Amino acid sequence: MLIREQLGGVLRDIRTSLGMTLGDVRDGARVSPAHLSELERGKTEPSSEIIRTLANFYQISQAALFAEVGTRMAASDSVHGIKSKRDLETVLFGDDYVIAGAAGSMSDQMPDIRHVMPVVPDHVPDDIFENRSVDADHNAQ
Repeated sequence: MLIREQLGGVLRDIRTSLGMTLGDVRDGARVSPAHLSELERGKTEPSSEIIRTLANFYQISQAALFAEVGTRMAASDSVHGIKSKRDLETVLFGDDYVIAGAAGSMSDQMPDIRHVMPVVPDHVPDDIFENRSVDADHNAQ
């Protein structure tokens, strides 16, 4: 199963669960019904901008959207007997990676992965620099 097919199914399920039509999404998210239909049927690869637009319109996080896609991909893999030959954590973090609470591990220790992926803000407010200059001017007086 392709990611775009699972993602399309999730997008369709969200829209229908919210009781929305393709036209409702066209009016609110400004995505054409024809394009949304192609996305929902897994016929077209969505751009990251479209995914973000739809997630914002449906008022869900992109992380939650992709988590559901991942869940469905895992279920599909299981149904089709697809097994991973490598453990992702081991590939990313090495053989010494420890999952707290796992059998045979030191359950009171958690691996320090704070520096593996830096935290990047999703959006910087437009007035952030204006506020700083106002504060600097105020402190100077």
